Amino acid sequence: MTLLAELKRRKVLKVGGAYVVVAWLAVQVASIAFPAFEAPPWALRVFILMLALGFPLTLMLAWVLELTADGVRVEPAPLGNKRLSGIAGLLAATAVLWYFVGQPALRATPAAARPAASANVVPLALAPVPDTAPPKSIAVLPFADFSPGRDQGWFADGLTDEILNALTRTPDLLVSARTSSFGYKDSKLAIPQIARELGVAHVLEGSVRSTPQRVRVTAQLIRAVDGFHVWSQTYDRDAADVIAIQEDLARQIAVAMQTSMDPAALADMALVGTRSVEAYQAYMRGVAKESSPEPSDYTIAYEHYERARALDPAFAAAHARAASYWFYQLDTANTLSGLTDLAPDEIGQRFAERIALAIQAAAGRPDRLGYEAMQAALELRLQEAKALYRAFIAQRPGDATAIAELLDLAVTTSDQPLLVQTLDAAWPLAQVRLDVAFAHLNYAYRAIDKHRAADQASILGHRWHDHLSVLYQVHRALLWDRRVDDAAVVLERYLALAAGTGEDTSIPRARQACAEGRRADAEAVLAALPADARPARWHVLTMLGRPAEALALLEAEERDGNLFGVAGYLVYPNFDPTPLPSLVKLLAREKVVRPPPLALPFACPPAPVAP
Repeated sequence: MTLLAELKRRKVLKVGGAYVVVAWLAVQVASIAFPAFEAPPWALRVFILMLALGFPLTLMLAWVLELTADGVRVEPAPLGNKRLSGIAGLLAATAVLWYFVGQPALRATPAAARPAASANVVPLALAPVPDTAPPKSIAVLPFADFSPGRDQGWFADGLTDEILNALTRTPDLLVSARTSSFGYKDSKLAIPQIARELGVAHVLEGSVRSTPQRVRVTAQLIRAVDGFHVWSQTYDRDAADVIAIQEDLARQIAVAMQTSMDPAALADMALVGTRSVEAYQAYMRGVAKESSPEPSDYTIAYEHYERARALDPAFAAAHARAASYWFYQLDTANTLSGLTDLAPDEIGQRFAERIALAIQAAAGRPDRLGYEAMQAALELRLQEAKALYRAFIAQRPGDATAIAELLDLAVTTSDQPLLVQTLDAAWPLAQVRLDVAFAHLNYAYRAIDKHRAADQASILGHRWHDHLSVLYQVHRALLWDRRVDDAAVVLERYLALAAGTGEDTSIPRARQACAEGRRADAEAVLAALPADARPARWHVLTMLGRPAEALALLEAEERDGNLFGVAGYLVYPNFDPTPLPSLVKLLAREKVVRPPPLALPFACPPAPVAP
C-alpha cells in the first residue's frame, strides 16, 4: 500500500484540510476580538503560532488513532519503522521551527526591530525605550501619486497632511508626527515593521490618481500586528469633490479607530474650512511645499497661502498659515527666519492683519483659541498667551506646536511649576511622537533637575537615533548634566549624519570643544561664522566668556525694533536680560520674577593671560 493511499484511508488528508479551514476562521475571529479586548500585540502572534504547532500534531494523531464504534483505538503501522521515523522527524522539525521562529517573535525587542546603524556612524550607548503601541494609535503614510503624469505629488502630500491635521484633533487618538511618517515615503518596508519603528498599532496608506476631470483616492487602514485591513475605501469622483473626500476620509478613519468623539464632533474635526476647490488646492500646494527641507521653499508655500486666502476670504487656516510665515520672520533663532528684508514693524503689521482675519473666520472655539494665543505671544502678552495655550491644549491635548509654545512661555515667564507639569504630561507622548519629542527635548534641560532631563534625553536619543534635530538637543542636555564623554559619542553620530546635508554644526562643535577644554577649537568655530549669524555667534561668544560682544549682538537687535526676537533669548537659563532696558520693562509689565542666570557647565576655560 502506498503512503498516499494509507493517508487517505486513515483520513489524515481530510482531517488536515478541516484543521486548516477551522484555524483560518479562528485567526479571523481572534484578529477582531483581541484588539477589542485590548490584548497585547504579541497575544495574536502566540495564538497563530500555537495553531501552526497544532497542525502537525493533529496529523500525527489522525495517523495513529482511529475513531470506531468501540471508541478510539490505536492503528497499526503497516508502513514500517521508516515511515514512523518520518512522522517523528516532522514533529522534531516543528519543535525546531517553534524554537527558532516562535520564540524570537515573543522576545523581540524594539532595538531588534529597527534597522542597524550605518557602518560610518557611531551607535548610541543609550537605554532603549519600551516599544508599547497604544491600541488607538496611527501613522498616516504619504499617499502615493499614481496620476498619469506623476505630477500630482503636491496633491497627494497635501491630502496626507490634511488628514493628519484632522486626526490630531481627536483627543483619544495618538497620531504619529508628520516628520516621522513622511520619512517612509516610497519605502519598501513591510507595514508591520514601519508600525514597530513608529510605535503605532495602525497604519493608513493610500494613493491618488488625479486628472483635471476626475480624482480617484484609495485609502486603507491596516492593523499592524497582523496586516488585517480594518477599513478601506475608494473614492472615484469629480475633481470638484476633493474637499468632501478629505473630510469623509478623516471621519471614517476616526470611526474605524473607535474614538470617543460623537458624530457632530467628528464632522467639526474634519472640516477643512473652505468650500472653494481652487482655494483648497492652493492651500494644499502650500502645505506640501512648506514641508520641504529648503527654507526658501517656505516663501513659495506662503505665496500659495496668499492665493488661497484671496480666493476665499473666510478661509481661516489659510490666513493663519500666512500669518505664521511673518511670525517666524521675527524669530531670528528660527531656521525659517531671514527670508525677507522688511523692517520688524512692517513684518509685525503683516502678521497682525492675517492673524486677525484668521481669528474672525475661525469655525470653532479651539481654532480661535490657538490663533489668539499666537497673536498674544507675538505681541509679548506673555501671561495671556500662556492662559490661551493652556485652554487650547485642554481641547487639543496632542497638538505638538501648542505644547512647544506653552513650554516656551513657561520658561520665559519663569513659571517652574507649569514647566514641570507640562513636561510630565508630554513625556508619554514624547516617547512615541517625534514632534512632541522635539518640544520635550528643547525645554526639559531648562527645568531644575538636569540629571533627569539628561536621562530622558538619552531615551529619546535612542528612540530617534537618526534624526539630526533630536541628536542636537540630546547633546546639549547631556552637557548641561556634565556628561561630557556621553555627549562626545552623540556628537560623533550627529556629525556623521550631518555630513553632506548642509546642516550648521557650529554650536554643538563649540559646546563639545569648550566642555573638553579645547578653547582654540571653539575660537576657530567662531571665526568661521558669518557676521550676520547672530544667534550662533551669541551662543559661541557666551561659551567663550566674551559677554560684552554677545550683548552687542542683542543690542543691535533691540535697536532694529525686533523686541520679539530679543525676548526669544529669555528661554536660555544662562541669559541675563538686565542690560537690555526693553526686556527689563517687559518682564516688569508681565510680573515675571526671573532667577539669576546659571553658569554654563560647558563654558570654555579662560583665555591664557599674556605675560
